[in-house]
Amino acid sequence: MIAATAELLRAHPWRWSLAIAVALALLPGVDLAVAGWFYTPGVGFAARHNELGEFVRKGLPHLLIGSVIYVIVLWLAGEAMGQRFLGVDRRIAAYLGLSLALGPGLIVNTLLKDNWGRARPSQIVEFGGEMRYTPPLVPADQCVDNCSFVSGHGALGFWVIAYALLAPPAWRPVAIAAALAFGAVIGLVRIAQGGHFLSDVLFSALITIGVTMLLHRWLIGVEAPSPAGEGGGPA
Repeated sequence: MIAATAELLRAHPWRWSLAIAVALALLPGVDLAVAGWFYTPGVGFAARHNELGEFVRKGLPHLLIGSVIYVIVLWLAGEAMGQRFLGVDRRIAAYLGLSLALGPGLIVNTLLKDNWGRARPSQIVEFGGEMRYTPPLVPADQCVDNCSFVSGHGALGFWVIAYALLAPPAWRPVAIAAALAFGAVIGLVRIAQGGHFLSDVLFSALITIGVTMLLHRWLIGVEAPSPAGEGGGPA
């Protein structure tokens, strides 16, 4: 039984990752419990204004968007000068630009965050706010825009896998693991700040990694491996 289960997880990483996300959506106590680890009554979410949290919230988007602009500039310069800089060609520039624009940009921030209406942990009654907790997969009316579902910063953190998928094959599993760890840390910081629930981060990971892997397959022409090398899914 254990061997069969392990083989199922190896063969279908996205199925069980989605199953975990859906299970989390059906168990609101998990979201509230994890957020509660970082909340102190009368104090709030202590990590909300620390230096690391503020860098993640304010600096990370500029850093990652700037990295794509840099890649596009390298491509344009290469086109103008008839050579390639740092291996950047039209496909790589398009892949990185589109994966950032469609995943964290269009789907996460425009379609979901601005329309889903889910209040953030710091805004709900359980953590000193006035809004009502709502499950992640249920559209709500507890927030007007820039809402909790899904995590924009989490999506940006997990988007780093776009670079990892460009690593040489021998280094790719390590690069992917590092990218997933980076995304998980960014998501954890936002949870600790009271900005997002665990489910917000997990669904942002699924969306961003899925979009990125599809674009990698279509634009780069090499099938992207599963996010943990041979057999894993997003943590």
